[in-house]
Amino acid sequence: MESISGEAPAVAAGFWRRSIAFIVDSLVLGVVGALAGWALFDVFARMGGYGRAVGFVVALAYFGVMNSTLFAGQTLGKRLLGVRVAGKNGSLLSLPQSLLRYSVLGVPFFLNGASLDTQVLFSPVGYVLSLVIFGGMLSILYLYVFNRRGRRSLHDLAVGSSVVTAQTPIAAVAPAPVWRVHLAVVGVILVAAVLVPAFAGRLAQSDYFKDLSAAYDAVGAEPSVRSVQLTHNTAFRSGRPNVESVVAQVNLTERRVDDRAFAEHIARIILANDKKARGMSAIHVSLVYGYDLGISTSWHSKHYRFAPEELGAAGGSAASKAAN
Repeated sequence: MESISGEAPAVAAGFWRRSIAFIVDSLVLGVVGALAGWALFDVFARMGGYGRAVGFVVALAYFGVMNSTLFAGQTLGKRLLGVRVAGKNGSLLSLPQSLLRYSVLGVPFFLNGASLDTQVLFSPVGYVLSLVIFGGMLSILYLYVFNRRGRRSLHDLAVGSSVVTAQTPIAAVAPAPVWRVHLAVVGVILVAAVLVPAFAGRLAQSDYFKDLSAAYDAVGAEPSVRSVQLTHNTAFRSGRPNVESVVAQVNLTERRVDDRAFAEHIARIILANDKKARGMSAIHVSLVYGYDLGISTSWHSKHYRFAPEELGAAGGSAASKAAN
């Protein structure tokens, strides 16, 4: 690439330099999040999914401010690895541009893994979320890996930025165009992402998942339960019958991971609503309490195992009373 100012040509930062710089920045944010979590553990734990919003705001402030003209386009990681963010027309990014750039990058990743109600996921809003989360994440990763000419990903295209070596004069930066095939692939990714909720909704209504879905709703309705992950697990064993079990990870709104009676109560709810659970070897219940900020996480958890044949009706009443 020739310089537009007659100076040295712009040199795009390589894949590994950008990646390592991002890892360094992630570690910095992780330390900040861990210290905040140590001081405010219960506060963040009670926030549930909103904890990721806190993490996003912290990350947005860090990347948005430091990648802008205020810090010459360099975060701590970029400064260490000798790269910087440059805008077009021979200038650094303004603060609004830098904030927008990171928002395009950060929103899909912070939404991914957030606790979202299944009714929302299968509503019209779910199509938008799927477009942003899956479409955004896959498009960003695809362009970052395969757009070798300039390594410009979706967040760079949004504001016309480039990541170049620190030695490159800012006035010499002319953003490299993106090969049209890459843009076509991104278009396919975005269309496919919009179709995911429709496919997932049909799958959830299939006979195989109906009982599991009923158990999921019943456990999620419990007062102390914030969210639940519920799956059927099969352990394949050579020369011996496979071992099938139900695995439930229950995210709690309060500190009660040591409450075995409550874990048994959850197991009985699963047994009552999931017909397939009755023929399985075990129901595994993990009670989990903690927080996820996106930039750092901390969890307290305890695992319990129950045999379906041991969960009798008489014991069920006692367990329910103890749990409540």
